[in-house]
Amino acid sequence: MCILHFQWQAGMLTLSIFAFISLIYVPEVKAQGDASGQRLTLFLDVTRPLHITTPRYLSITISGGQLRRNLIGYDFSSKKLQKLAAALSPADIRIGGTYADFLNFDPTSDDAKCVIRTEPGKSMQDSDSADAEVEDARQKKRESFSNENLEFSFSGQRWDNISRFCDKVGWDILWDLNLLDRHNGSWDPTVAKQFLDYSSSRGMKIPMFELGNEPNLYERKFGVILEADQLVKDYSTLKDLLSQMPQYAASGLYAPGVNNLDTFSSSRKYLAQFLQTSGCKMISEIALHHYYFKKEDASLADFVDVEVMDTLRTQLEFAYNISWSSCRLRKPVRFTETSTASGGGVPDVSNAFIAGFLWLDKLGLSATFGITRVFRQTFLKSSYALVSQSLKPNPDYYLSVLFKRLVEGPVFRVYDEGLTPTVRVYAHCVSKSHYNYPDGAIVVYYLNLGTKASVLSLGKFKKTEVHLFILSPGDEDGMLSRKVKLNDELLEMNGSDLPSLEPKPHSGDVPLAPKTFGFIVIPEADVQLCKQYHRHDDGKIVSC
Repeated sequence: MCILHFQWQAGMLTLSIFAFISLIYVPEVKAQGDASGQRLTLFLDVTRPLHITTPRYLSITISGGQLRRNLIGYDFSSKKLQKLAAALSPADIRIGGTYADFLNFDPTSDDAKCVIRTEPGKSMQDSDSADAEVEDARQKKRESFSNENLEFSFSGQRWDNISRFCDKVGWDILWDLNLLDRHNGSWDPTVAKQFLDYSSSRGMKIPMFELGNEPNLYERKFGVILEADQLVKDYSTLKDLLSQMPQYAASGLYAPGVNNLDTFSSSRKYLAQFLQTSGCKMISEIALHHYYFKKEDASLADFVDVEVMDTLRTQLEFAYNISWSSCRLRKPVRFTETSTASGGGVPDVSNAFIAGFLWLDKLGLSATFGITRVFRQTFLKSSYALVSQSLKPNPDYYLSVLFKRLVEGPVFRVYDEGLTPTVRVYAHCVSKSHYNYPDGAIVVYYLNLGTKASVLSLGKFKKTEVHLFILSPGDEDGMLSRKVKLNDELLEMNGSDLPSLEPKPHSGDVPLAPKTFGFIVIPEADVQLCKQYHRHDDGKIVSC
């Protein structure tokens, strides 16, 4: 007998399971080599979830560098841009990054003169009142960027446009404040208060905030030492500031935004020190960044290398171990910035079909670890963007839209009997937001990195009709194609309208073509956990 209790409270689903369950142990086969025509069988534990993903799990970013360049390519009145963005909603949008620490908000500045380049040695402030320490820090960060003068003003008009656009398309904002506005060694909230006063007076929603970007790297990048305990004090200052503003008093804080725990011991040390010096109490969730490699170090093979993929698992394990050991109650974790390669991505590769393998595996693996958000760097422009500057969707865009439409709720453990590392499989309850699948439906998604086809038997669901959403390269460029096919049909926009992204009905075993990935929906799975999730009602307890 199984008794399941679901309760929706403060936007979070909590689950209690009381059950006597007999489990059959299914060994995980660690065979090496390619899954050469192998018959694979799907085994799921659908009696209990590993974690629960929300509709906003997959989120996106706009980089601070794009703000500095006056958001070139963002015509917020464009119907095509609006539809491309809305197809990814509901989502959170992180606006920030490295250049957030060069941003000076000026509500009255002229949009045409938004980018301001100062002369070496001169501050953005009046030189008579500029604090010597601030000036020294700014001078050092200029020097570390090859003497480029990168400070810029961001106008109220531009901010108005962004805020209205985000409201229209269903994006909630995570705003990254300038942490290098400092006075006597501490963060100076003067400019931030001006920004918040302006935003509050216009009723702008900002439910999330960060301070700075990768502060553990400030000494190397900017010549500024910012210890973890000082960052905690700076967040305390921000929290006090927000508490004085009813509009933002309940906004979440996310930190410390360190990069690649799997690679840098300094990042792990900084995170632990931040949490252990009252950081656990100061923030809503732990914020981390992750890239698999630097763009200058990447090879084409890295994008389909299982060892490269597994570096993410190492990062996730570090994150959870540090959180458990540093906080009385483990803090949730989110990736506030992530993609394939740092530095803007690998040209003609990070925006090609081949990048989808790393992206889909990151979404699947992160969900099994309970990551609350995965912010994809970036929505528009750059080599790792979802959409090109000319508003052409890259293959990862369509992959992301399908993920948003199909994946939500309880995450299930997959036992990979007979799989080699080149075939990866994940499973969730299906989302009902777009295709309106029956209560109890599940979705399985896979990536076949091998060079030969495999066949997937769906185990207990093998006699049930399924819906296939299989993605493959869109033209003769193969893995480097900037186009993508869904079920062998080329995906192309019709003016400002997206293609319909319809499934292909299928019965029996599912062929997994080599170098493809996709989603398999089992509409009649009748999984009780999913039925409970799909039928939940805010504030009510449902039992079965």
